[in-house]
Amino acid sequence: MCNETFSCPFPDKYEAFLFPTIYGIVLIVGLLGNLMAVGVIFRLIRKRNILGIYLANLCASDLMYICTLPVWIAYTAKEDWLFGTLTCKIVGFFFNANLYTTISFLSCIATDRFVAMVFPLHARIIRSMKGALIICVIVWLIILGSHSYFLSRDDLFTSSQDVELCYEKYPLEKWMAHLNYFRIFVVFLIPLILLVFSYCSIIRVIHLTPGLVKEQKRRITGLLLSMTAIFVLCYLPYHVVLFIRSYVSDMDYCNCDIEKRVRPAYRITFALTSISSALDPFINIFVSDGVKKDLLVELKSLWLCVRFHRRSKKGKLDGVNVVCDVAAQRNNGFLCTHQTKVQTRF
Repeated sequence: MCNETFSCPFPDKYEAFLFPTIYGIVLIVGLLGNLMAVGVIFRLIRKRNILGIYLANLCASDLMYICTLPVWIAYTAKEDWLFGTLTCKIVGFFFNANLYTTISFLSCIATDRFVAMVFPLHARIIRSMKGALIICVIVWLIILGSHSYFLSRDDLFTSSQDVELCYEKYPLEKWMAHLNYFRIFVVFLIPLILLVFSYCSIIRVIHLTPGLVKEQKRRITGLLLSMTAIFVLCYLPYHVVLFIRSYVSDMDYCNCDIEKRVRPAYRITFALTSISSALDPFINIFVSDGVKKDLLVELKSLWLCVRFHRRSKKGKLDGVNVVCDVAAQRNNGFLCTHQTKVQTRF
């Protein structure tokens, strides 16, 4: 008899190597990239750069997601949950919720750039630090609130292979299928439409701007297309497969044949969504020429500090602070938010 304790078998063996490898690479690259981005974002906010608010929340979302990866690496390597029910609830909650906060903040960044670029005269009225903060709070409340149901459930299952699964019951339960509809059509599809529309509109305006040389137009267009392509490739395949799984489970809960066929695509596309968290700092923050120069200054300053500290016989840091202050004075600023400097904003 088919009921909520029913579980489909999953014979795939390649997963124990593939998924820990993907998550391991994302963990290393994403952690280093997002930690480096913290200093850049702090200076952006200190200069009252509105975009810095969205970048700060994107970085926070990515770091929260990345912090769950060590547990997920161990889980996918063993294909067996070894950390207990409470850890399953907490890790499953943040792992799933922060996927959608990242998507939402990427859309906010695209929309903010669209307003600043396409409506430069109205942007000073529409865009504000307070408005950006309110939008970010609303995003967190919607995503975390909609995923809070994870914390109220005991979703640690024992599969037909006698291993424990954390939020990965095959087939999907009804409540998860219904939550997935909200994820797909609200917190993914709407941000996708906003992001694609915003960047396409910006590209159109850039090509109509006489003040930019051909090389600048080509560089900015390539960057915006890369941002759009990475977003689509990381998230769209997963949500297409997620919709198929949810629809099948909702209509025919006991259909293991379709579940077996869809599961490999689901697991692979789900793992690939994590790549965005590793790439976000490089495609949204480190692309500006001003940011690159500032990063070099910061790294050089850090290197001078380390060298001075090693050479200091007493280990006092007074001289180190002097070296760091001198290096910091060479800082020329980060992302340009002035409407006339389009070529450096991206």
